[in-house]
Amino acid sequence: MSNEIRVNSAPIQERIADLRSSIQALDTVFSKEIEGDNQLDMVNAMNEIKQDYENLLVQFEALFVSNVDSTIDAINTMKETDQQIAQGITLAK
Repeated sequence: MSNEIRVNSAPIQERIADLRSSIQALDTVFSKEIEGDNQLDMVNAMNEIKQDYENLLVQFEALFVSNVDSTIDAINTMKETDQQIAQGITLAK
């Protein structure tokens, strides 16, 4: 039995890489704005909805990247703590 606590971050890093690829591939442009001399209220409403949707996707992407970065920081902190604890156990023998 080992005195070391191990954090296996490789699978987590792989999933994070997959998530980053997915979010980077996300198309945040919904469609082009409907233009012309058409003054229908529906056209204006659709353009507003499209803009809101695009803004929401951009915010989601930023939040997602922030969460992924926080996860990586947490993993690194756990690994550092693990190494410090393992070092402390070794020195205490």
